[in-house]
Amino acid sequence: MTMESNNSFSILSVLQQGVQALSGIRTALGTIFPQTTGTATSATGGSATLPANPVGFIVVTLPNGTSAKIAYYD
Repeated sequence: MTMESNNSFSILSVLQQGVQALSGIRTALGTIFPQTTGTATSATGGSATLPANPVGFIVVTLPNGTSAKIAYYD
């Protein structure tokens, strides 16, 4: 093998390891943070005292498959 082909192999190997690392990070984050599945303008239930008039609600799917709405404000 020439020096040039050895360098190409090393670069390819490093790039493959980088892709595997990013994939692992994506998988880890997906298990920590629920997936946002949409937004809504209203929600039912709950009893906490919140600031008046949320702009809307972010709809997330929890790890157990249940949808939940989280209020957001401007």
